[in-house]
Amino acid sequence: MLLIKEFNNLRQQMDKIYDDLAREQPHLGVFAKAEETLWTPAIELQETETELLLKAQLPGIKPEELDIQVSENAVFLSGEHQEETKTTEKGVFRSEFHYGQFKRVIPLPATIKREQVKAEMVSGLLTLTMLKATPALPHLVKVSLAATNKPPVLPEPEKTSV
Repeated sequence: MLLIKEFNNLRQQMDKIYDDLAREQPHLGVFAKAEETLWTPAIELQETETELLLKAQLPGIKPEELDIQVSENAVFLSGEHQEETKTTEKGVFRSEFHYGQFKRVIPLPATIKREQVKAEMVSGLLTLTMLKATPALPHLVKVSLAATNKPPVLPEPEKTSV
């Protein structure tokens, strides 16, 4: 799990560098325009003794444009941000809004009760509250050993004929 977290952190840092360069110097033509770059929602994941709290920034995304699926170990977010068709007389000079589809898989640090996930979306902030599943305890069986005072009986060595 630690390796996955480190890889996700590295990916997010690289995405931020790429997006910053594309926004700051679009005239260079080396990087894609900001509106052409792929977008994934930023997340925050908190863990308490009893639950995991996942927040995802989804500005401009309507609940009906969002698909949320959970497994015991991960959350899958996908959706599509539709471009508005309103146009002014002169049109848009520059837009850095992200439109189109997005997908994000968030691995979870603990197993959850997937049937009891609560979702809420307020002002573009999705909050998932996920109860942790109690870890399955190993089923141990006690083996009783009867004490005896007799010495162990060893098998006699085989006799070989010469």
